[in-house]
Amino acid sequence: MHRSLTNMFICIGVLSLFIGACNSTDKGTAKLVAGQSQAIARGAAWGTVNQLSDDSVGMVIQKARLVDGTEGVNVCMQWLRSTDGGRTWLDPVLMGERRGSDGKLFERQEDGGYIIFQERNQAVGQLPSGRIVAAWAQLNYHYGPDGKERNAPGMDWINPCQGMVVTWSDDMGQTWSTMRPMDVGPFLGPFLGRQNGVSPHWRILSLQDGTALMSLYGNYNPEYKGKLMIPEGTQSMSAVIRSTDEGVTWGDLSLIMHKSGRLMYEETTLVQLDENRLLAHVRTPRHDTDQYQSADAGRTWTGPQTVTQPQQHPAGAIRLQSGNLLLTWGNRRAPYGAMAMLSRDEGKTWDYDHRVSIGWKGFGKNCGYANGVQLADGTIKVTYYVMPETKDYHQLWNQSIVYLVSFSEKQFSKAAGYSKMQ
Repeated sequence: MHRSLTNMFICIGVLSLFIGACNSTDKGTAKLVAGQSQAIARGAAWGTVNQLSDDSVGMVIQKARLVDGTEGVNVCMQWLRSTDGGRTWLDPVLMGERRGSDGKLFERQEDGGYIIFQERNQAVGQLPSGRIVAAWAQLNYHYGPDGKERNAPGMDWINPCQGMVVTWSDDMGQTWSTMRPMDVGPFLGPFLGRQNGVSPHWRILSLQDGTALMSLYGNYNPEYKGKLMIPEGTQSMSAVIRSTDEGVTWGDLSLIMHKSGRLMYEETTLVQLDENRLLAHVRTPRHDTDQYQSADAGRTWTGPQTVTQPQQHPAGAIRLQSGNLLLTWGNRRAPYGAMAMLSRDEGKTWDYDHRVSIGWKGFGKNCGYANGVQLADGTIKVTYYVMPETKDYHQLWNQSIVYLVSFSEKQFSKAAGYSKMQ
């Protein structure tokens, strides 16, 4: 078994391939056969889709590049953009990558081993000014002179997190600023010789006063000396972090949830209901999704409320033009892929009984991370990824695919059976 798939929380998605399977399935649920599905990228995974100010579609993907002579792959961030509603796509743009001192996608060690770089786990959003801001975590994967995985020094896993970086584009993604390290406050960032990690997730929001909001999740840094009060005993948490200078610097954190015990996923997605009300959807160690609510622009939070079942994660919601909320998630039980359901009361309740499979191209549990947008013409776009069932890390990435599904709320409602209920 490839230990990098099991020993570090931040390798989102890949980990759950090896977690004990839930025997439940969704084989009896409705399928959105009226939707249109297209493969957006191959050799890539974990797309994050955004509607841009000109109604074009932007997407950030994690693109793999194989490193010959090793079991590892380098992963960079790429920007994709469609100006015709997702039917065709402009050439990919490299957003950020790291290279070694000799210009390669890795750094050689004194003993001939390798540290292979990966950019992972992005969040992205367009600010009112038009600037597109993206952030992600950075991982270092360790391999011996023989090209096989080995633990990082002083650790019992191979891929310690190196902290987070932020970048931005002022020309709709044609060019991107140099990656800038982020201050992650009370979260563990650069390697401190213990289990660590911090990551953003999916969507960056903007309030009316121009404040940008991003969700983070990760481990608490016991050496933190800042102003934010962290409850005693906290070891992992989710939070909102803010920027008031167009995404250049970030801080002013507010906790969404915290707990004792080491981090177990907690990928956290934000959705804005109005200027003050937010929802956060948080993956749990049960591998389902909890919902938290804020009535003061993310300063304080209440919850949790469980909204999905095991092997249905992570989840995130979007506001539809009808006023309904659409929650999407990765379905890691058959049919493997992406699923969604509606709320007609601002997220107070979710119609789980009328959930719909919107994408089912997964080979197995290594799939999902479904997230979406709705365009001006009413079309809903949801992206998700699939990876094969293999322990070969090169093939895992080489055969991975990012899909985009297109449908209308009317088509979704028909598939859910709402038309029969009226």
